[in-house]
Amino acid sequence: MEYCVVGNGIDKSYAAKKVLDNVDIHVPMHKIFGLIGPNGAGKSTLLKCIMNLIRLDGGNIQVFDNPAGMEKHELNRTGSLIEYPYFYDDLTGTENLLIHSRYMGYYDIKRIDEVLDKVDLTKDAKKKVINYSMGMRQRLAIARAILIKPELLILDEPINALDPEGIKKMRELFIQLNAELGTTIIISSHILSEMDFLASDIGIMGNGKLIEEKTLKEIHQENKDKIVARVDDLSKATIILEERGIQNFKVIDDGQIQIFDLTYDTSYFAELFIQSRLKLYQIDVVKKTLEEYFFEVVGGN
Repeated sequence: MEYCVVGNGIDKSYAAKKVLDNVDIHVPMHKIFGLIGPNGAGKSTLLKCIMNLIRLDGGNIQVFDNPAGMEKHELNRTGSLIEYPYFYDDLTGTENLLIHSRYMGYYDIKRIDEVLDKVDLTKDAKKKVINYSMGMRQRLAIARAILIKPELLILDEPINALDPEGIKKMRELFIQLNAELGTTIIISSHILSEMDFLASDIGIMGNGKLIEEKTLKEIHQENKDKIVARVDDLSKATIILEERGIQNFKVIDDGQIQIFDLTYDTSYFAELFIQSRLKLYQIDVVKKTLEEYFFEVVGGN
């Protein structure tokens, strides 16, 4: 497999606190790599290391097969949004992007209008950024990140401050960039449901370690389905299952019981509960979510 970013044994500490601890990362070319983990897991620091914004204490990172990491040539092939986006507040959105395009040596002026349209800022392009809301600033930062049609796009919590409609539009934009231009995207987020929609590959971080790397397809294939039933009497349902020798289930407080033993199908359990005079409100087969899998992986870390 061809990789856009490869890191080995990455270490980074601030004072006595180890923020990254022997991290290995492999980002496949032309894929969307979701970097997930709780706040403080080290996601932003790792992205800064990839961008060569901070110096490593140990290990190495290769970007586009360059063993020296992110140099000027690689920067011209990369767009990024890491942490809070800063702009010239007294300039308009268009003027901010014009400055960035000149700085990057990218002189396609029509592209500025194009990216502003993609992030739904056309009507606000001539407003000074000081008058932008947090969501508008975030969308302008995304426009700046994609301005030069980067081969590698690095996004740190890009949907922060966006409303549901804005999140949907940005998700569609990232998928479009990947599909049409082959852009490799590394996107960090603590919103796991969004990564389930967006990413093809997942890296799970916790306590400064990259605990696991897998494709999303592998995660879903390896995690068994479960049967979810809602009944009026959980205590009685528990007794009924135990009497049938079924032990692999979990009771949830809201009247839900999750059955992980799939020896029998939903019709068997539906008939069993109804014949036992339980009121059955719902019974379905449900796949384990990325969020559930994440908490299983980081639970002991």
